[in-house]
Amino acid sequence: MAEAVLGRMTLDSWAILAWLQGEPAGVLVGELIAWREGDKKRGEAIRHRFPNLRKPPLLFLNVINLGEVFYIIGRRKGRKEAGRVVQQIRLAPVTIVEASERLVFDAAGIKMRYPVAYADAFAVATAKVARSALLTGDPELKEIADVEIIWIGNEKRNRRKNSTL
Repeated sequence: MAEAVLGRMTLDSWAILAWLQGEPAGVLVGELIAWREGDKKRGEAIRHRFPNLRKPPLLFLNVINLGEVFYIIGRRKGRKEAGRVVQQIRLAPVTIVEASERLVFDAAGIKMRYPVAYADAFAVATAKVARSALLTGDPELKEIADVEIIWIGNEKRNRRKNSTL
């Protein structure tokens, strides 16, 4: 993986939900966030997986994907809990990327080329514009060629369908 990409990671809603639910796939997300917050021990753990990563990577999340997290949690636990979770994410060292007109049309172009959900297309477009890798376990995104994928998913299970959140 290119070092320029490795120092920048875009999180999709799949990765965020895995982290929030305490799933094994979300451990890396939690470690990245903790390292960005200054936890050097977490940084050591991450450098075992990514030896060329010398400092905490910049983390990005598109506002459309944040909205997806909000509605998924809201359906399961109510609007108040969803709002609390969004606030928790906003307090984390993650840059929330707005859906600019350019990003809207970049995402639409990705949606034209790949059979992915529109919100997932925003995650890919965000990674592309941010010149970052995309951290995901979403099976729809595994074969996307437009950006570098850091795969954290399980080959045998689609976590969203089996989630208990």
